[in-house]
Amino acid sequence: MKQVNDSEERLIPVNGTELENKIEVIIKRAEAIDISFKKLWNPDECPTEYLPWLAWALSVDKWDNTWDDRTKRNVIKESISVHRQKGTIGALKKALAATDVDIQIEEWFDYEEETGRIPGTFRANVFSRSRGISETEYSNIKDIIEQTKNARSQYDLRIYLANKSTTPYIGVAAQSGNTTTVYPFIVKNIEETTSCFVGCGYQSVNTITVYPKSYIATPV
Repeated sequence: MKQVNDSEERLIPVNGTELENKIEVIIKRAEAIDISFKKLWNPDECPTEYLPWLAWALSVDKWDNTWDDRTKRNVIKESISVHRQKGTIGALKKALAATDVDIQIEEWFDYEEETGRIPGTFRANVFSRSRGISETEYSNIKDIIEQTKNARSQYDLRIYLANKSTTPYIGVAAQSGNTTTVYPFIVKNIEETTSCFVGCGYQSVNTITVYPKSYIATPV
């Protein structure tokens, strides 16, 4: 921690206690912060990194660091109004609306069916647009209701999946492809090699009559 030199202008006398001297150092460090304190207390202008401390200073009952920047600022802005009406249906609606939850609160005397009209009860009907809600979102809704409602009231938390969006959606699809036909292999040109052989033959026969040597033909 930065030490205060004797030569510097001091708020605490030289015989100040150790605690008083440390407080003086902290105050001087705060003066060196380059930010407007007016902006720090303004939910719309406060830097994002300081929003958790602003929420704590304004007694925000439920805080979730995973909320987007807009939701965090809305919750902080509604905190004072919610605390003024805490324990009423109006405060409950404001607290839930600040978290961007589409919810409808029905008190027992507004139930359509008479058999379910139990004094001191209400229903919290949550409408989820086009999707369900996560376990964290469900837990946040329950915590906000428990911390904002009056102590005696009992309630039913109901989740409805409904597409209430008015934004039109246009879809376009394109498909392309090639058709390839595969035929079996066909030999278009057939070449045949043949051999030609020429042959000739000659055959001769001679008939020879052989007579005995002592034989002499006698004329008739």
